[in-house]
Amino acid sequence: MKYGFCKEFSTPMKTEVDYDLIRAIKEAGFDFVEMRAMLVASLTDEEFEKLASLLEELELGCDCSCALFPRTIRVTGSEVSEDEVAAYLEKTFSRLARLGAKKVVFGSAPARALDESTTEEMGYAQMAALCRKVIVPACEKYDITVVIEPLRATACNFIHTLAEGMRVVKAVNHPRIQLLGDTIHMMSNEDNVEDIKTYAASLKHFHIAELERILPEDGYSDYVQTALGNLKAIGYEGTISFETKNGSGVESMKKALTLLKNTMNK
Repeated sequence: MKYGFCKEFSTPMKTEVDYDLIRAIKEAGFDFVEMRAMLVASLTDEEFEKLASLLEELELGCDCSCALFPRTIRVTGSEVSEDEVAAYLEKTFSRLARLGAKKVVFGSAPARALDESTTEEMGYAQMAALCRKVIVPACEKYDITVVIEPLRATACNFIHTLAEGMRVVKAVNHPRIQLLGDTIHMMSNEDNVEDIKTYAASLKHFHIAELERILPEDGYSDYVQTALGNLKAIGYEGTISFETKNGSGVESMKKALTLLKNTMNK
């Protein structure tokens, strides 16, 4: 199993790379940093080369990336442009592949949120069609798997539970489109934690966070403990990341990583 730390909520720097955080992730002992895909895509060529050089220098992987689409690229509704999505993915996936990414998280609440004219059925049909026609070919080209992320209802009005995420996975029916579980979204939606076992075959990445994005350093809530127990029960050997704040910094991150490794390896 590989353990990562996600940049998304651990730094206020959303439009530029937090190099101090990347160094802290390496110092804390993580296997990879989970970069924001939309950030990687927005960098100038010079900025991207700087990021790639640092990760190579640190020997720090970027096995997974989150935040696939920016709000300006719609994936549901009347403004979806397959050509725009394809052009964005070409640039984004080519860069992520250069960083070593094998999985990309498809959360992207603003991009996928349903507008007033789009029903849930229409949204599922659009998402599945876009995956089949545009996303899967890009995945195949760059050897990347996209994992669908169910989001809490307060963040997005579409795809909230593992079962709903699986509607997309099953509709696409391609190994390049799989599922992600995230404890903060699952807890917030009161998702059935036993569905980790139900959808074990499709679960390819997992995010750990307590409510309020708290980094668990000394123990877990009952829900997160049960989720981790279910991951162990299915023999999960995929990637797992903290998508949290970073506590008091490196020492907090080290404690959280040690706790997680001890929990998963008991």
